[in-house]
Amino acid sequence: MGVHMPHNNPLLVELGIGNCKVTKVLVDTGSSVDLIFRDTLDNMGIDPVDMKLSSQSITGFNGSSKTMLSTIRLTVYAYRVTRTVKFSVISTNTPWIHSMKAITSTYHQCLKFPGLDGQIKTLHGDQQAAQDLLIATVELQ
Repeated sequence: MGVHMPHNNPLLVELGIGNCKVTKVLVDTGSSVDLIFRDTLDNMGIDPVDMKLSSQSITGFNGSSKTMLSTIRLTVYAYRVTRTVKFSVISTNTPWIHSMKAITSTYHQCLKFPGLDGQIKTLHGDQQAAQDLLIATVELQ
């Protein structure tokens, strides 16, 4: 598996976290905090009693802030290397996706969900608009 050039892709890796294999871990080298979504912990079967409540705010690169729900220490492993990592637990920003029972695919640039008639509906992304937005964001920095 090689890297296809040129590209401007985020780095996604697979890691062991706790007793689970997490297949899509976004590596953000510009971040000073290790985030994990509450939904991910729920899917991993992590007991909420292991989390410590927190009301600290996290500020993103765009200046917006989000309040952490809690923190949790979990073992992270890649091959035979293990570390205990303190994660900041946040909620997802996409409750409407779950309420619509939607599936998203950045690769296919679409979102699919069941329509009122029971048929699967597809919303297609605007790849050119996304690229333009990325360029505009980079130019502002």
